[in-house]
Amino acid sequence: MNNAFDIITGADGFIGRELSEELSKSKLILLSRSKKNYKNKSYIQYEMETGIDAVIDSDIKINNVVHLAHDFSNKQLNNKNINIKGTEDLVSFCKIKKSKLIYISSFMAISPKTTYGKIKLECEELVKGYSKSTIIRPSVVIDYRGGVFGKLNRMFKYSPLFPIPADGNYPMYYIGVKNLVRFISKTRSMDSNEIIHCYDVGPVNFKDLLDIKDKVIIRLPIKLLKIILFIPKIFGIKLKSLSNDGLNTLLTMPLVDFKHKKYTDY
Repeated sequence: MNNAFDIITGADGFIGRELSEELSKSKLILLSRSKKNYKNKSYIQYEMETGIDAVIDSDIKINNVVHLAHDFSNKQLNNKNINIKGTEDLVSFCKIKKSKLIYISSFMAISPKTTYGKIKLECEELVKGYSKSTIIRPSVVIDYRGGVFGKLNRMFKYSPLFPIPADGNYPMYYIGVKNLVRFISKTRSMDSNEIIHCYDVGPVNFKDLLDIKDKVIIRLPIKLLKIILFIPKIFGIKLKSLSNDGLNTLLTMPLVDFKHKKYTDY
């Protein structure tokens, strides 16, 4: 359908912006929580609470829907998590439009120990019931600056001390955002109803990703670190990678043990 659009939810986020650049030659509808312009891109305001039907005209043809959006408030709508409600709406929307649904989940759904991972897994169950769908589970996504690992290395570059959570011996997997968005683009033409895990590197110990040679390592107790990371929240400062949510992701990253193909085999 050459006259049809691709939809990206959460298009103003880290992955969403990169994906919209990757798909710039396609006809795109970019949905975000706030209506704004960014680098000559216009975003349509989309709230999972009101649903996608509120912003997409019924006569518009849709090829693919890439669902990146996630509401971390986890508020309840009729005793149902808002992300579950949003995923249900998108599945129904895609069934009516006969569109492909590409759901961007997370490694944290493999063996969920966090609220985020459990919600992602519940959403996956909804998506799996739709035959024209693909579920992608990315690991930690980094940019050319190294993501959270690069941020920590830059913060303590000139310091003789380097604080790390606990002993730093927990498994990590990560993927470059450029590689991830190229694969998301590829899945639009793939006839696959599988769950596909995406990572470039791993497992590797977290501390091995840090420039701690010749530095004095300060092992911060997890409880103390959680208190420190909560302080910005008190003052209304939102830090996505350096936050308790980010810390929980680092500490509970599951070891991958599965037999099906990883994304580079497709």
